[in-house]
Amino acid sequence: MIRSINTEKHGNLWNRLARNLIYDSKQLLLYCGIKVPERKEDGHLVDYTDIVDRVTRGTNYGAIYDSSTRRIHFEPGYIQEIVDQASRFDFPVYDRSFGPGGIAGFIQEIRNGEEVLNQPNLNHILHQAMISKRESMPFSYVSARQMGMLEVEQFGVMTKVFDGPIFLSVMTSQGVDEAEASIAAGNYIITVHTLFESPLTLSFQRAADIFNDCVSKQIPVMLVTQPFSGHNAPMTPYGTALIAFSEFLAGMAFASAINPETRVINGALPTLCTPGKTVKLKIGSIVHNFTNYLIAYTSKLLDIPSIQSGCTMEGNRHEKTILDTDYETVRAMILWLNIFENWHMLRHCYGFLNDMRSFSFEKAIDDIAALRHIQSLDDNGIFAVLANNVKLYNDLKKANELYEEPTRVFNREKEDLLNVVLETIEYFNGDFGRHEHTLKNIPEEWF
Repeated sequence: MIRSINTEKHGNLWNRLARNLIYDSKQLLLYCGIKVPERKEDGHLVDYTDIVDRVTRGTNYGAIYDSSTRRIHFEPGYIQEIVDQASRFDFPVYDRSFGPGGIAGFIQEIRNGEEVLNQPNLNHILHQAMISKRESMPFSYVSARQMGMLEVEQFGVMTKVFDGPIFLSVMTSQGVDEAEASIAAGNYIITVHTLFESPLTLSFQRAADIFNDCVSKQIPVMLVTQPFSGHNAPMTPYGTALIAFSEFLAGMAFASAINPETRVINGALPTLCTPGKTVKLKIGSIVHNFTNYLIAYTSKLLDIPSIQSGCTMEGNRHEKTILDTDYETVRAMILWLNIFENWHMLRHCYGFLNDMRSFSFEKAIDDIAALRHIQSLDDNGIFAVLANNVKLYNDLKKANELYEEPTRVFNREKEDLLNVVLETIEYFNGDFGRHEHTLKNIPEEWF
């Protein structure tokens, strides 16, 4: 029977993995660092001088820009000093919280049996806010990336209905100003940023400028990195986690150099997917969940506030295969309740379909009902659910075994992995699919 397990019994294994991840991430930032790309916009080379100067000036050689390689290297002790200042204290999203999130590009409806994809509008954001408030969820997460010209308007819609912490994407100076004004009015706003492109490359100048504006104004920022296994990250789960956590630590260093008082949240999302030209995300798979759990566990060990992902979507349509919702959602909920006792937040759940492409409010309501039902069950009730679904029972049994022996999927690879990353960036322009390491590490059982 699957039941809550004694985390202390296996804590030493997870602690060791987390310590390895911290050490290896520092080594990666020392020897590889962050690439400052050579890009052109409107026919002109992009000048990153301002952001480079901001994050390297006055660091006592803690962060050094090498103009010959266009890379910023970080001294491990400097990274550690920044990490030591982090704190989860007063972060308004508590351990074991479970809330709606995600960045779906479309709202899905089924009309006359046909799928219809709608562009998100303010009514959809209002609907999400009302669900969050009505269901007593601990946080809400929307993205202006899909809102077009409504980046500013979303603040008013969300804050008038939902009074919890809200994660919002901003991409314009007007959005930054609105975030600052909303915080001054007493709302807890966290802005979402993609500062780097995996592997270890500074993002577009506009993204860096908006990040700089938010940090300078002491607006809380969440750093999202999304390395894909076998593409812009090593094929192995540990290697994918290493790229994600390294990029987050670099982002912390950037923020600290700009304004050390600004709260930084780890939003790294290491993503398991199949290799090759036709990428298929395996979001929601057990190994994907464990890879994100390792990031969450490491953040908690370092007292860093974070929001990792227990993605729970499946397929293009909402198929009510178990407890009136889809299989992966129910599996993720039971994993969250009974195994991942230190997992403190899940996003990309409630209503998400088809690898974050679309969102269904019908599915969101069914997902919430399924979670509430699962939360009400005792051990016998959970056993009854498992007894009626052999695949679910076997998957959770396998997850329990992996929790007890995480080294079965997390092979540190020691110095070899560092060399793989360096070689891939140097010779294959960051495409891990071209490195033999990917070809040697494609385990079908993960998928």
